[in-house]
Amino acid sequence: MKPCQFTTYLCCIVFCTAIYSTPVSGYFVEKEVSATGYRGRLYVKEDSLKLALKYQQLAHDLYDSGHFKKAIVQWKKVLQLQPGNAFAMFMLGKSYIGVGDNKKGTALCDQAVKLTAK
Repeated sequence: MKPCQFTTYLCCIVFCTAIYSTPVSGYFVEKEVSATGYRGRLYVKEDSLKLALKYQQLAHDLYDSGHFKKAIVQWKKVLQLQPGNAFAMFMLGKSYIGVGDNKKGTALCDQAVKLTAK
């Protein structure tokens, strides 16, 4: 292969890659949205907010259907993404009560109420 053929081949690969791929800037831009229901100037990544809402909806559905152990796992995932979510903490406590761990459930519910009072 001649050097000019190699250069032409390489340019074609780079050009086609540039056309059919996502721009590099798309990988480094973090979209931030203002989360509703939170104090001002508190921003979260859009993906983590959507993920937390997904986990919360799943946890709520599991809780409503009586699958308390599975709901506990999902409520914990919500709390990992949003440690200050008093609703998730309260529902985690109710899920523990549903499983039969009244002591831990009551403690979590009380902690959620105190968090809301602040």
